[in-house]
Amino acid sequence: MRRIVFTLLTLALAACGASERSALRPDPGLDALFVQLLEAPDAAAAVGVEQEIYARWANSGSPTVDILLERAAAAENAGDVEGAGRFIDQAIDLAPEYAEPWSRRANMAYRANDYAGAISALQETLKREPRHFAALAVLGLIYEELGQQRPALEAFRAALVIHPNYELAIQGVRRLEPRVDGRDA
Repeated sequence: MRRIVFTLLTLALAACGASERSALRPDPGLDALFVQLLEAPDAAAAVGVEQEIYARWANSGSPTVDILLERAAAAENAGDVEGAGRFIDQAIDLAPEYAEPWSRRANMAYRANDYAGAISALQETLKREPRHFAALAVLGLIYEELGQQRPALEAFRAALVIHPNYELAIQGVRRLEPRVDGRDA
């Protein structure tokens, strides 16, 4: 399960390409993308919309913050988790309302088996971007790993309200509904 979460978080970060929009400035196009995501008839139709959302989330609108996050990723890839953490902290200091550094902090905490830290960082991510379906789904996975099935199911369901075709959340609901709601598997 941990490998799946790490892979999904890594793919989500890799999908976050450059964008001309800022995650710190209002982005009217983002609202339209979330409507498209809701209306997508299936996962294949949702993929492009999902990627565009990730791209918009990835750009802070600040070259300095973007560079700090690039350096954090490079440091982490080089095995320098402490250095990566410092870069993320600096990005948060410069742009405290930007969700992406919090999401990356959650990813690092999760990989370090710091579930409390990961949950806290995911909650900070969601304060800044309540529609962050990936953060909700990862929160569900963490709660599930901790044996907290009801909160896990609620997190997966919340992700599906935003992104009805999000496979990670769909699978989480399928796994947990029979156990939590008392249905037969």
